[in-house]
Amino acid sequence: MNRRSGKGLLIFVAAITCLWFSSEWWEKGFASPWGEIRQSPNGCSSLQAFEPFWLLPDILHGQTIPNEDGRVQWPHTWELPGFYRLYDNYNGQLIGETVIYDLAFSGGRLNWDQGGGVWVGMTYVGPSIRDCIGAKPVPQSEH
Repeated sequence: MNRRSGKGLLIFVAAITCLWFSSEWWEKGFASPWGEIRQSPNGCSSLQAFEPFWLLPDILHGQTIPNEDGRVQWPHTWELPGFYRLYDNYNGQLIGETVIYDLAFSGGRLNWDQGGGVWVGMTYVGPSIRDCIGAKPVPQSEH
């Protein structure tokens, strides 16, 4: 390999690496809201699903398994990539966010107060807010 082709290869690898790390930011930074905003029963918080902004093909995105400390599945074919964000309705602050995962296979029922947190299926989104200004009483479910 001559010097010129070695330098070209190095620039190509550097460009791909920069693109990869940039995509980790912009996939959530430029994400589009998807579906309805869901309000908590007491009106203190809201949950919104988002579609990630991907420029790279789906096959180049490994799926991080929610609640499993960053374990990634490769290769993965995506049906419905997305993630959830949980907001405080009083001040609009983001209080929780999931990793990007396949919502088609990992979704589930929304639970606003399971063990002090908000969960979608078996995926933890963030802490639940029980008391806020203007909170409505939450009906107690019978167990």
